[in-house]
Amino acid sequence: MAVEVDAIAGSVPDPAAGGKVRVTWYTDPHNVWCWGCEPMMRRLEIVYPDRVEVHLRMGGLFEDFSPVREQWARMSGGRWTASVEAFFDAVANQHRMPMDAPRMLGSVDDFDSTWPACIAAKAAEARGRDPGRQYLRALREAWCLDGRGIHRRSVQIEVAREVGLDTQAFSEALGDGSAERAFREDREVCEREKVTGFPTFEIRLGDVKARIDGWQPWEVFEDVLRQVDPGIAPKPVPVTEASVAEILRRYGRCATREVSAILGTPDDDAEILLEELEGGGKVLRHVVGGGIVWESAGGSRDRIASPP
Repeated sequence: MAVEVDAIAGSVPDPAAGGKVRVTWYTDPHNVWCWGCEPMMRRLEIVYPDRVEVHLRMGGLFEDFSPVREQWARMSGGRWTASVEAFFDAVANQHRMPMDAPRMLGSVDDFDSTWPACIAAKAAEARGRDPGRQYLRALREAWCLDGRGIHRRSVQIEVAREVGLDTQAFSEALGDGSAERAFREDREVCEREKVTGFPTFEIRLGDVKARIDGWQPWEVFEDVLRQVDPGIAPKPVPVTEASVAEILRRYGRCATREVSAILGTPDDDAEILLEELEGGGKVLRHVVGGGIVWESAGGSRDRIASPP
């Protein structure tokens, strides 16, 4: 996992000049390391709303998963799902985003490629960058938290409906080839930029850019962000129960690690606030794998606004 900072033209941005930092995220909905990047993405949305914009590129982790499945089966004496479950648990322990590995593996009998989910993400992004981001997040929740088979068209449409997308337009984008063409354009960008693994991030402001290959904690990501834009400053979020309640009202459900990232505090401090809200009946606790997902008792979630 490498972090490279490269001043292309040898110049340092003027903090007074303004302008947004552009973060390009090369990703795949199925990638469990990318799921671990969600705390930083939510922190960017909340504390840098006017200073950072995120652009998504779908990389397509596996066009054909069959050779990987066969290799794991040979290495594990036919018990490939046990090997993958152990891998998922190890990844979750490192990035601290909950994953229900048994349920995830319960939906992969007909799984042979990550490309369909990538194409679905591009179908959503046809509505705009924000709808695309919301849909990608919902796909990841469906896979990592709920164990739903996001490679299936039926599940992709269900998730689109859940976040408020126009499912007819979404289905048309999947069926007419436009979403697949957009995905293949992303693949071409990945090849041109020599992106071979996910997640990969390019962080750019003017002539200064940084590249992060592989998952990093949000604290490391933010340090690189400050190297690219020394003048950037997060919007302060009070470390209070009211702030946590507002975060959950906005997003519907969050992992402890996500709340701590938004607040800029250790996980333990965030969990204390969450437990206080739980005691007051304002949030609900759901144990997922070895972690916890917190849900607003009001049951709200981030939905895409209907067009005027």
